[in-house]
Amino acid sequence: MTSAAYWWSAAGLFLLLVRVLQVFLPGARGLVFSVLGSAVLLVIPFFGHALRYWLAGLTLDVSVPLVALLLAGILERSGVAVVFRAREWRAAWMVGVVAALTLYPSALGLGLPNFDSYTLGWPWLEWRSSLLLFGPVALAAAFLVWRGNRFGWVLVVAAAAFLLAFQESSNFWDYLIDPLYAVVSLVACAALILRRSLRR
Repeated sequence: MTSAAYWWSAAGLFLLLVRVLQVFLPGARGLVFSVLGSAVLLVIPFFGHALRYWLAGLTLDVSVPLVALLLAGILERSGVAVVFRAREWRAAWMVGVVAALTLYPSALGLGLPNFDSYTLGWPWLEWRSSLLLFGPVALAAAFLVWRGNRFGWVLVVAAAAFLLAFQESSNFWDYLIDPLYAVVSLVACAALILRRSLRR
């Protein structure tokens, strides 16, 4: 693992711990305790290994959107700043759901036989087919930026990080989505749909 990839993965786990602790410790003072608590949890070994070792499957390839959402959530929960408005959060959840439903079912062997959409994340492997998925991502980013939706810039940063080979993975989809972002997006969209149904 490269130095940049190592620190990116460690930062993702740290932000995740801070955000989880903030559930119980809101406000600016809670942010301080959450940061200190997360730092301690990362240092203390559990059964002979650091916490990062046990959660390697979750934090090996942390996506750019997940890091952005964690940062936004941490700042908003502590009352420091409002990074994303309601429409940015909705855009984030919708992008996560579409990406998850496009990539993960075929990766699990569901859908068309002998087809895995995750392989299209290596553009040099099947560059013509990869354009079928890269194109919509680029259009979504351009549309969101044009509409003044800040989440569009998160997609732009994800593409830039891929071009710079910032993470250990060389697959573009690992920069765009990860299992945790996918699950949270599915739950958040389901909650939005349920909330709107109850209002009607």
